[in-house]
Amino acid sequence: MNPSHTDAENDPPSRAPEDAARPALVETQAQRAAFAQGEAFTALAREVWIVLDAQGGVVWSNAAAVRCFGARLLTSNATPCPWAELVHPSERAKSRAEFGARAVAAQPGAPFDLTMIDAAGSARVFSWSVRAQSDARGHSRGFLCAGIDVTREHELAVTAERAGSRAQAILAGLLDPMISIDAHGTIQAASDSVERVFGYAPLELIGRNVNVLMPEPHRSSHDSYLAHYRATGETGIIGRTREFEVVRKDGAVIICALSVSRADPADGRGAVFTGTFRDITERTQAVRALAESERRYRAIFDEAFALVGLLSPDGRVLDANHAALAAIGLRREDVVGRPFWETRWWSHSAETAAQVRAAVSAAALGETVRFATRIVDHRGALQDIDFSLKPIQDASGRTVFLIPEGRNISDLKRAQDKDTAVLRSLAGIGESAALLAHEIKNPITAVNTALRAVAAELGADQRAVLEDLVVRMQRIEQIMRGTLSLAKPLALREVRCDAGQLFAEALEQLAPLTARSRALARLAIQTGGVRFSADPTLMQEVLVNLITNAIEAGGEGTRLQLTAGFQPDGGAVLAVENDGPPIPEAAFDTLFRPFATSKPDGNGLGLALSKKILEEHGGTLYAERGRTSGARFELKLPPARSLK
Repeated sequence: MNPSHTDAENDPPSRAPEDAARPALVETQAQRAAFAQGEAFTALAREVWIVLDAQGGVVWSNAAAVRCFGARLLTSNATPCPWAELVHPSERAKSRAEFGARAVAAQPGAPFDLTMIDAAGSARVFSWSVRAQSDARGHSRGFLCAGIDVTREHELAVTAERAGSRAQAILAGLLDPMISIDAHGTIQAASDSVERVFGYAPLELIGRNVNVLMPEPHRSSHDSYLAHYRATGETGIIGRTREFEVVRKDGAVIICALSVSRADPADGRGAVFTGTFRDITERTQAVRALAESERRYRAIFDEAFALVGLLSPDGRVLDANHAALAAIGLRREDVVGRPFWETRWWSHSAETAAQVRAAVSAAALGETVRFATRIVDHRGALQDIDFSLKPIQDASGRTVFLIPEGRNISDLKRAQDKDTAVLRSLAGIGESAALLAHEIKNPITAVNTALRAVAAELGADQRAVLEDLVVRMQRIEQIMRGTLSLAKPLALREVRCDAGQLFAEALEQLAPLTARSRALARLAIQTGGVRFSADPTLMQEVLVNLITNAIEAGGEGTRLQLTAGFQPDGGAVLAVENDGPPIPEAAFDTLFRPFATSKPDGNGLGLALSKKILEEHGGTLYAERGRTSGARFELKLPPARSLK
């Protein structure tokens, strides 16, 4: 039997008029009586009852069915209404399958839903319970169908399903993690984004306590927080946004902004608390780093001894450090926003204020400006300042800030003024000494010559006395010549010099001394040679003096190490080192002082003059203990004079 089939060959046979009002399944008088009683009962029923014959035609229906599906169900019609006409076209295949399953089953199957077409042509959903009827031989005699209109429930279910789908879509599409918990902290739902941010898949969290996401001590205390809320209703988080640390699945701790809301669903299962998390770790770290940078900036800015400020490109004061404000006795708010040239720093002079304003205009165009000026301090006194104004530019070259800086050089200037006065005095003394030395030298030379002439006329004893006087007079002459060299400025005649050649010429000049002392000199020049710009005569004088001192200090058989090379900064360095006794520690303080000497016949001018020659070349001469023993003297020249 196929309840949806309507071919003419399957139509039920025509019945007599007196049987038109009862189903064909009712045959006996007793059944008819019972059926009449049942009809009276079912007329009041709200459920839809329909009886189908073996061909799927409606042979009986109760009043509820007629009300729902119309007069086409009346059994007084000549032709029974086919069941298939009641079923929505989209559901007829399902209807055939459900009836087919029940036609071969001994027991009725579970209820099933079908979309039907009511008398008005509207689609309505019914839940049907169907039982097949068979004769004694097992042949199908039809079906008993009981239906309940579940259209409303179906609509609600569809609506709920759609709402659930939408909710799932929302949870899946959220960028920020969202987690719902019950009043005991058990996670009920989680958005897909929890996996991206927290490392957990949503299903890994559902059913677990939310404290799995919390670091200690909050993890251990969270249940007590919830218990307190359930007991008192007091909370400090619902309806607010606060920062919390969250522990990821991998154990890493991130910082989140958490907003919690409460909802009370109609299902009566208790309140639901939904938290929305936003990962602000990078932002928080950036804010903290900015605060730390600000703290460091303020510490450096305010604790600097220099007078430092910050200006806008148009010259308005944005900030000033403590030293700058203390200098004029004002507070930061007294100067911020004002044109820099109108502040108290420059109030003593309209000319200085105009100079500062011009400097601001130049710096705004990218120029660094520097000049010496004066400011008036909080006592009204003028202070000498080394002032500079530097532009700060962005990546495009646009000036965004100006940094004024002033260094108080009042003490330095006073000291320089004193030094200048001293130098002038010394220069006068030097000139006088040079003149005196020149005036004394000539008479000494004449006396020396006369003594030698007289000695030739005297006896041996008298000649010895006069020779001693000659030696003493020569020593005085040497001292006067050395003093004259120290006093007067050197006139350098610089040319291209080669260190190896200078050393060779010095050793050649000192060959008699080297042979007499049996000294051994070893020369080591950096590969490629060491060349520099200098006065060769004066540099030769320095090397001769240092090598002579090294041989005399080292004694007979001393070994000399003469080296030349370049420093890391590119400057040339020459060294003279011996293996004799080391320089006494106490001697280092007076080593280059004029007239300070440890030699019985020395005058202490050689090293002093050598140091002066190096300094006139822009270099230095200093002494130290030798690498192995003895003493080492190094001549260093600046990179500008070196020629590689």
